[in-house]
Amino acid sequence: MALIRIGFFSEVLGMCTSCDVILPQLPDADAPSRTFPAMYLLHNLTKSHSTWQRMTSIERYANHFGAAVIMPDAHLSSYADMLHGGRFFTYIADELPGIMEGFFPLSGKREETFICGSSMGGYGAIKIGLSRPEKFGCIGSLSSGYTSYRGYISQKDDRGLSLQYLTFGETGLDEEDVETAEKARALAQSNANVPRIFITCGQSDPILLDNARQARDFFSAFEGNPFDFVYTEHPGGHNWNFWDGHICDFLRYAGLEPGPV
Repeated sequence: MALIRIGFFSEVLGMCTSCDVILPQLPDADAPSRTFPAMYLLHNLTKSHSTWQRMTSIERYANHFGAAVIMPDAHLSSYADMLHGGRFFTYIADELPGIMEGFFPLSGKREETFICGSSMGGYGAIKIGLSRPEKFGCIGSLSSGYTSYRGYISQKDDRGLSLQYLTFGETGLDEEDVETAEKARALAQSNANVPRIFITCGQSDPILLDNARQARDFFSAFEGNPFDFVYTEHPGGHNWNFWDGHICDFLRYAGLEPGPV
């Protein structure tokens, strides 16, 4: 596997940004060229694009499943187009896939393009995946649901500012959650490009277990399970031990099988 740390200019963000990419290597120069399925893997709150490959064995798992892993940086954005900040939703949903497919041999096929994340990243993955179902065929959320965790982002700093205000304004977070739910309902009714959705959470998660269970109840209520929805709980908390232990559950759910690159 190759670990590539790449810096490039984002027109959407209006600045240079960074992304880590894990890419399978061909066995030799004479091997036939091929493209790889890609998982866009989103970090949690207060972390960065490097955290997944520093805190887990994601490179080893990517090699095991023969997949590319794209890990972008979204700062403290909640993967939203911030009211006072960068347009990170548009950047990851619309701009980043085209940039990555231009740089690397990624499949680009909907059925081989996935989005997943932990905590804030899981929330972002559901939001982005439901908004771009023609791009992402499978969505994974580890320790989160489709609604944001207000307990932390609503806290004000010594300037009287909160992440909730900077990102969504006073009422924008409620509107964002409603919009995500409406997109899910519209997709279920249309029966076109409906993404598959996988959510798992630790049974002792002190932060987002209620959010995950709210998402469980919401997606389980759709008649006929149009999202091929799977929800699981396992022993564990809101931490990297849990996420490292269950990211492969999502890769298998997405249809990837271990095998030679």
